[in-house]
Amino acid sequence: MELILLQSVEGLGRPGDQVKVRDGYARNFLLPKGKAVPLSPNALRGLAKLKVKAEEEEKALLSTMEELAKKIEGTVIKLTARATEEGHLFGSVTDRDVHGALTLGGWTVPLRSIRMAAHLKQAGTADVPLHLHGSIVATIKVEVVPVDAEGNKIDVVAPPPQAAEPVAPVEEPAEAPAEGEAKPEKPAKGKKDKAERTEKSDKAEKSEKPEKSAKPEKAPRAEGETKGEGKARKK
Repeated sequence: MELILLQSVEGLGRPGDQVKVRDGYARNFLLPKGKAVPLSPNALRGLAKLKVKAEEEEKALLSTMEELAKKIEGTVIKLTARATEEGHLFGSVTDRDVHGALTLGGWTVPLRSIRMAAHLKQAGTADVPLHLHGSIVATIKVEVVPVDAEGNKIDVVAPPPQAAEPVAPVEEPAEAPAEGEAKPEKPAKGKKDKAERTEKSDKAEKSEKPEKSAKPEKAPRAEGETKGEGKARKK
């Protein structure tokens, strides 16, 4: 469907722009909200007047949203939700929950302006942006209060700190020998054992070998004794 915009629509155009959109989007949003009119000869003839009127309405809307942004900036909205003792919610807080809390607080804000990055699943306070109009954005604070099944407030208990795991010592790599330097050769295990056994055997043989007995000294001959007399005495 072809339309002529009467107001600025984010991602679509400004007042007086001719746009082509899906029929459902036009009938369900743009036309009922007065943001556009169907393209027709009458609309084209009155296009200049439409632009002037639309620009005046746009200025008024911008002024209204700027004032709203100043007033609502930093506002704290409180919500209650069932949670565990650690503050984990059984469900989650959505855009609709925040919109309902704003309405109860007396704020008139479109639901589509609430754009949460993710639903809240933990008790505490979180920042939620409100895209009011065009580039006008205000930030509110949503405080989620944890309660039990009977609606009583829960004092959140922080979980015990986890013990740090011991860090294994890092073994430093052995220094590599300098270039050109020969690595000391290690004797093979079999050769080394054989050499040790041979050395021990040699030592044992030396210790067991008897020492040579000294030769008996010859008895000195008496003075004046001849060689033959000595022999006769021995006989």
